[in-house]
Formats: sequence, C-alpha cells, structure tokens
Amino acid sequence: MRRLLSVISISLIICFILCSCGKVNGYKKKDLVPVNENAGRDTILVFMVDHNEGKDITVKIKNLTKDVFCYGEYYSIQVFIDGVWYYVPMVNENVVHDLGHELQPGQSYAMTYSLYPYGGELYPGHYRISCCGIGDGANNYYAEFNVMADMRYKWEIVEPTAV
Repeated sequence: MRRLLSVISISLIICFILCSCGKVNGYKKKDLVPVNENAGRDTILVFMVDHNEGKDITVKIKNLTKDVFCYGEYYSIQVFIDGVWYYVPMVNENVVHDLGHELQPGQSYAMTYSLYPYGGELYPGHYRISCCGIGDGANNYYAEFNVMADMRYKWEIVEPTAV
C-alpha cells in the first residue's frame, strides 16, 4: 500500500511539474507575467493602422483633449489569456529613444513599433500594444488586435468620424 501511494505521489508531482512548465497560446507559462501598469486617463485614442509582416506595428495616436498631450516611445506587447493580460516575453533586447513628444489638441501622429524584441512573430491570439508611456508604468494607452491562425493580423479602426 505504501508503495502504491508513493507511486501515485510521484506521478502527481511529475504531472504538476510538467503542467506548470507547459505552454499557453504558444508561450511558456513560467515566462508570462501579468500586466502591472496604469492606463492613461486623458481622451487619447490609439488604434492600429498597419503591420509589416511580423516586423512592426504602426498605430495612430490622436489627441481628443483640449490640452497638449505629452508622450514617450516606450511600449510593450501584451497577450490576453484566460481573462488576464500578460506581457509577451521578449527574446531580444528592446531599445527605444528616451525622449518625449508633444501632440497638439485635435492632432494625430502615426508611430511604428518593432516586433523584433518579441522574436518578430506573435502566436495566434488576442493582443494589444501598450504605448505612449515614458517608462514608468503609467499613462499607457492601448490598441488591440488579433493574430489569426494563418498569421494574418486583424484589428478595427476605431477613429470617430465626428471628430
């Protein structure tokens, strides 16, 4: 009986270890870190407008406020899994210019962000790019998109027509 309990215990431990090291949406579970940042509170619209075959993503940033919007070039790619946003693990170094930009009221600007730090290709799933921050985890704005099974990117352009 002890031997049977020992075999069962060892089997359960092995299963637990294998499951915890498994993959979800193509990413290793142990590499996924839940998003810990604050969304911006201004009326800033960010949406995807283009992508370049897994090399980069272009978003449009539109200032809908009556004030000058100051933003930086820091960004991250995040994946939505089981109701939680996670940072997509980087496989290469990510370098951005540590400087600020200004966007006048009513103006818009397109920024292109590299997918190189993420291996240049994302697995199928629901994603968002977090951008406009200055590297402190605050004032981030998001543009959501999907990577389909055939590796096509899909997104909605959400620019209001009345503005």
